[in-house]
Amino acid sequence: MSMPSRREEHRALSFVLAVAMHGLIAAMLYIGMQWQTRPAAPVEVELWAGQLEASLPSEPSSKPIKPVVVPPKAEPEPEPTPTPPIKPDIVEEKPKTKPQAEKPKPAPKPEPAKKPEVAPGKLLAQIEAGQARQESKTAGKLNSKPLDASVALNALEKRQQAAEASAAAEEFKAYLALVRNKIRRNMTYPDDGASNPEAEFEVRLLPDMSVLEAKLLRSSGNAAFDEAARRAILRAGEYPPLPSGVEFRTLRQHKLKFRLNE
Repeated sequence: MSMPSRREEHRALSFVLAVAMHGLIAAMLYIGMQWQTRPAAPVEVELWAGQLEASLPSEPSSKPIKPVVVPPKAEPEPEPTPTPPIKPDIVEEKPKTKPQAEKPKPAPKPEPAKKPEVAPGKLLAQIEAGQARQESKTAGKLNSKPLDASVALNALEKRQQAAEASAAAEEFKAYLALVRNKIRRNMTYPDDGASNPEAEFEVRLLPDMSVLEAKLLRSSGNAAFDEAARRAILRAGEYPPLPSGVEFRTLRQHKLKFRLNE
C-alpha cells in the first residue's frame, strides 16, 4: 500500500473515534442530569375558620369609659427626732479601788524527825564493830607487799628507749635536711619567689652511699621543676656519712620529699 492511502485510513479512524467519544460524553451527561433531578414533594395546608374569626379585632363599643379617680394617700407626719443629751466637757473620774492582795499564809514548820532510840547494849556493839573494821584496814595496809623493783626498772628502761628513739628521729631529720641542702646546691631552676613547689621521689643508694636511681612518685604539678629536682638528686653524687645508730638498710631505698625552698 502507498503512503497516501495509509494516511487516509488513519484520518478516518481518528474521526470515528472522536465522534464515538463525544457521543459517549453526551450520554453520560444526560444520564447524570436525569438521575440527580427529583420530583417536588406535595405540600399540605389546613385552614381553620374559627381561629381566623377569633383573631379578627372586635368593633369598638359606643359607650364612653368613665375614668376611675383614685384618692391621694395621706402621708404620715414625720416623728420629731429626740435631741441627744449634752455631755459635760469635764468628767470626774472616780478613783478605782485596788483589790487587796491576800497575804500568803505562813508555811507550817516541819517537825524535827525523831531519832530512833538505841539501846545502850546495841550502841556499844556498833562502836566495837567500827573499831574492828578500822583495825583490819590498817593491818591490811601494813601487810601489803612492797612494789616489785623489776616493774620500776622496766618503766625506766621504756622511758630511756623512748628518749633515745626521739633523739634518733631528730638526728635523722637533721641528716635529711643536709641531704636536701646538697641537692639544692646542684639544682638549676629559677626561683621567682611566687611559689614553692614540692615533689616526692624514691631514691635508691649503693653501699658506698652513692645515688643509683631517682624515681618520681608524686609530681609538684610543674614538669620543669620535677625534672630539675630529679637531675639535682643524680648530680649530688653521694649522700653524707650516716649518723651513729642509723643502718644503711634504712636508706637503701627511701622516699625523699624535696621543695624549692625550705
